[in-house]
Amino acid sequence: MKSGKCNLLAVTAAAALALSACSNANNEEASPSVAASQPPASSAQAPGAGAPQPDDPLAKYETPIEVTTVRAVNQSFKYKDGDSIDSNIWTQIFEEQYGIKVKNLWVVDESQYRQKLNISIASGDIPDFMLVNKEEMLRMNEAGQLEDLTDLLKQYATPYLNELLQQDNGVALSAATIDGKLIGVPQMMVNGGVSTSSMLYVRSDWMKKLNLSAPKTIDDVIKIAEAFAKDDPDGNGKPDTYGLGVNKDLYVGHGSLTGFFNGYQAYPRTWIEGADGELAYGSVQPEMRAALEKLRDLYASGGIDQEFAVKDWSKLSEEVAAGKLGLAYGYVSDGGFIQKASVDNNPNADWAMYPIVSLTGQPVSPQLNDTASNFYVVKKGSKHPEAMIKLADIYLKHYYETNYAPDPNPFISGADGVYPGKYQPVTIDPLNVNLDAFRLVQDALAKGDGSQLGFPASVHYDRLSKFAEGDKTMWFSNAVFGAKGSYSVIDYYDKNKLGVYSKFQGAATTTMAEKGASLDKLEAETFTKIIMGESPIGDFDKYVEDWKKLGGDDITKEVNAWYASRK
Repeated sequence: MKSGKCNLLAVTAAAALALSACSNANNEEASPSVAASQPPASSAQAPGAGAPQPDDPLAKYETPIEVTTVRAVNQSFKYKDGDSIDSNIWTQIFEEQYGIKVKNLWVVDESQYRQKLNISIASGDIPDFMLVNKEEMLRMNEAGQLEDLTDLLKQYATPYLNELLQQDNGVALSAATIDGKLIGVPQMMVNGGVSTSSMLYVRSDWMKKLNLSAPKTIDDVIKIAEAFAKDDPDGNGKPDTYGLGVNKDLYVGHGSLTGFFNGYQAYPRTWIEGADGELAYGSVQPEMRAALEKLRDLYASGGIDQEFAVKDWSKLSEEVAAGKLGLAYGYVSDGGFIQKASVDNNPNADWAMYPIVSLTGQPVSPQLNDTASNFYVVKKGSKHPEAMIKLADIYLKHYYETNYAPDPNPFISGADGVYPGKYQPVTIDPLNVNLDAFRLVQDALAKGDGSQLGFPASVHYDRLSKFAEGDKTMWFSNAVFGAKGSYSVIDYYDKNKLGVYSKFQGAATTTMAEKGASLDKLEAETFTKIIMGESPIGDFDKYVEDWKKLGGDDITKEVNAWYASRK
């Protein structure tokens, strides 16, 4: 019922691309100083003995402490020089500079983490801090297993950590606040927030060949799709190109239809506030019907691949690379690898990225992913409940706020594929690290001087400079960080305050957990059949009725009970 696209190790997966077009990297220029002190605040429980004073959250413990946790790893965890998840650059920093020893009670492959964690939760044998999802967090809170972090966060979060936790206007913090108490700290995702917005990717050389204008309305998108499918944009005399790229999953990856629906002010698989102040499920609103009818017409005219229902986004990527697909809704990083393959195969191919469009040409607020799916929680009664927050501060200071120039950042992936950044047990990343880098780079390019840029902006500046000098291998960087690249679209959304988060930020409700998967399946099957003309548009109305009867009404009541409790 919620569009949860983030898994436990999503941050580390994204961060492993540190030197790619969309990197998780050190953004010291955009970070405030950590030297500023925090205002004191009273706490229901005093911090552990030997804890630094609240006005110095990064101070070293006078007497070394030990805290425990549990970890999930995968095959991407690589080590060198005798390092391991238990002993590495981070554990040395913790112990030598801050007086903190972190002990892993157990370490398992990420595929086993949830099962192992839930056994620990059920038995009460839990570590001092751990990473859990919303459902686990709620269950632990109901069992009285969690520490209240409200005052501790005020006391021990550095200014930079506080800033990051407000980059989504407090949406994720709200999800972790129960009865006025903060019971978890959200694991914010790099490239989250506004950077999860949809945008349009269009073969601009095809538009030029067919005398088509840039899309400003839904009708423009339809016109481009039909022309790309029927008017031989590649000039080979064969009917072998597609119109609007759509993948079988409808809402995920390149070829997602989320951006198309948003253009109708329809927000599938998210919860929006109605005129009556109640929350309503976006997929059953009348705006969805109108969008589906337009897609049905486009499919019937040949403007959508007749076999889209069996193709996932990776298949669409292959068609882009092969020069068969030149129009799709996608996401900010797509140009750096999907469209890049197109240009690698055909240097004459050119692409343009545009904000999603509406029926009238008015600006559209794109649908945004939740900024956190997982949360760091602390065991009630832990001797040092503040330690988890200090570890987050330490991560930010060493990973983002420290300028290592001219040496490389020691936590970033090297040529050997070893990425020490992921060894840290508490990773909370800035949502806008790459958006900030884009702005810094554009400013530096305008001035003709990138000498003062830090990482990652300096890397993107160098790549864009090489591209401007004729190095076509840097096309991927221009597609993402160039003046008209995908981040220019994200910049537009952000500056115009465009973006819609789900109003429901709670854990899955009882009925949602029981019936959500079957309702999602009903939705996907119904919408796909309507688009393909296998079912009449009237089946949308039947779907709405069935959704309500099969659990939707109960879910709506539960969601609104949660919403009322937050007011």
